[in-house]
Amino acid sequence: MKVQSQILLTFVLINSLCAFSIFPKSEETPPTYNEKYRPGYHFTPPSNWLNDPNGLIYYGGMYHLYYQYNYRSNDWNHMNWGHAVSTNLVHWTNLPIAIAEYDGIQIYSGCNVIDKDNTSGFCKSKLGCLLAFYTAHSSKGEAQAVAYSNNLGVSYTQYTENPIIDEGMKDHRDPKVIWYAPENKWVMITALPTIFKCRLYSSTDLVNWTHLSDFGPEGSTDGVWEDPDLFELPDDEGNLKWILVHSVNVTKVEYYIGDFDGTTFTTTESKGTNLYFDYGRDFTEAATFNSDPKGRRLMTAWFNEAMYAQSVPTDAWKGALNLIRELKLRRYSEGLRIVSEPIEEYASIRTGNHHYENMQLNPKQSNFTIPNPSNQFEILAVFTLPNDTSKLPSEFGFKVFAGQNQSTTIGYKVKEQVLFTDRTQSGSPDYNNSFLCVTNADLAPESGTIQLRIFLDQSTIEVFANNGKVAMSNLVFPDPGQNQIYAYSIGGEVTLSVLDTWILDSIWGSSSHVDGGNESKSFLTQILSTSGL
Repeated sequence: MKVQSQILLTFVLINSLCAFSIFPKSEETPPTYNEKYRPGYHFTPPSNWLNDPNGLIYYGGMYHLYYQYNYRSNDWNHMNWGHAVSTNLVHWTNLPIAIAEYDGIQIYSGCNVIDKDNTSGFCKSKLGCLLAFYTAHSSKGEAQAVAYSNNLGVSYTQYTENPIIDEGMKDHRDPKVIWYAPENKWVMITALPTIFKCRLYSSTDLVNWTHLSDFGPEGSTDGVWEDPDLFELPDDEGNLKWILVHSVNVTKVEYYIGDFDGTTFTTTESKGTNLYFDYGRDFTEAATFNSDPKGRRLMTAWFNEAMYAQSVPTDAWKGALNLIRELKLRRYSEGLRIVSEPIEEYASIRTGNHHYENMQLNPKQSNFTIPNPSNQFEILAVFTLPNDTSKLPSEFGFKVFAGQNQSTTIGYKVKEQVLFTDRTQSGSPDYNNSFLCVTNADLAPESGTIQLRIFLDQSTIEVFANNGKVAMSNLVFPDPGQNQIYAYSIGGEVTLSVLDTWILDSIWGSSSHVDGGNESKSFLTQILSTSGL
């Protein structure tokens, strides 16, 4: 019976894939993933527009990545849920649109959960099914809706009684659903963007929801709140703390550390403390994966900012996702803070390691040019400050994407104890003058050192400092051929105690990963054979 069910499900999946195409009919050839500025190891859509990550989950032996997708053009409109799957969170296979807009309703952001006990009544398998919660956006306003999938999340069926929550609001969106074990119930958190609140609901059947409480206004109220999240993280001693998350003004992602009793979230941070996951311009509308088999809390975000997202100089595609990060809670002198670093799986695409130790940068030798640079590059560096304070430099760091009067500076100001990325000389600003800027974050040395882990990918820069205490993500669009990299010091001396570099391979390989379905069919058939479905 299990074999017969598996064969039947395989048949259904393959025929589902035959009925859809990843690409709009007007597109004659699929993308090569070699287009100008196209990142090589960050996720980007096959073509056209991408923004928020949605529905991130591990299910059926693979990671599912859904995202806000306009397959019709490379600007924001006509929101659907694009879909890709992976067994390792690095190499992705594109699948057809999972949830498409219908009857004037766009499919805004949301989440997936596994209904393993069929509390909803939607599941056909004894192993449960996937339920996608999303915001149904129309000219009438926004409400929360649910759709369900009995074929590994390839396609979804709309619940006939949608919406499941409709409070008659113009702005009410981005549901995230979690299981709250102490009370055997589901909890949903949504955003009330213009009044700076997150709203909490509970349910026992994933269909009928009861309002619990509101959180906010709190923290930053500089712009709309969106894409909320709620989860637990253990601290250094294994004590669990609740984390509430939301984006701010489509520019930053803020978090609060506190307590949740099943009804109300209460922050334990001091009033006026603003905590962010990333201090660059291009990390927003973040989401975390549900059900990671290793028990990790993994996050990615939209690698862009709303102010200039539609005018960045890319054509075949527009929009990328940040590297997937593992979140951990660590205690510092100022209190508990979330640290984030790229997942260990990215080490699988490293090639060509070069290792250096104890290189002195001083007024006589202020630069070190890194040999064999690439526009897809990882740098791991440890700078050690001199014990003699009279020899301290004013600044040190790296120049990247450099050449022909262009460069981006990733630097550290010693006296101010500030990490920064300066992209004012990174390339032409013709698409948006607000793009040229310097981003900053406070960062104290640890044991007299500053550690930097830097990821460069064609048009993206991500910096993780002091083992992830500070992260900084920024887009850059240098002229072709600007790929020189060098370390520098100004006004004093610093020791580059450790320097490791790697070239990072493309995650796409051949164009077969984006061929409109053939690779997808083979991939899903392979997964089904080991998924137990």
